[in-house]
Amino acid sequence: MSRILVVDDEEIVRELTVQVLERAGYDVVAVECPELALELVDREAVDLVVSDVVMPKLSGVELLDELRVRRPELPVVLMTGGSPEPERTTQALQLGASGIVYKPFSHAQLRGAVEAALRN
Repeated sequence: MSRILVVDDEEIVRELTVQVLERAGYDVVAVECPELALELVDREAVDLVVSDVVMPKLSGVELLDELRVRRPELPVVLMTGGSPEPERTTQALQLGASGIVYKPFSHAQLRGAVEAALRN
């Protein structure tokens, strides 16, 4: 069973994301900020990170950049709100994001992005 780390500063989005992924059969752990995510990744086994893009202090793109240094093989799926932001999307893909999901996303879209990231 794959272990997924969810990172989102909005509790309702974090809880919904956890529910969707647990129902899909994943072992899920969640934190509210990128700093805690980095601490967890340093000390625990995680197979995938699903992170919001817009968060205080460190953004999801900055988290992705730091994860590339610490765990280059770790797949990261980013979630972003509103309409697609071409600059941010391009930057995330250049840094090695495994996928991007646009809020509001369906359960199927989130599961599909996670499944694709874990396969690759």
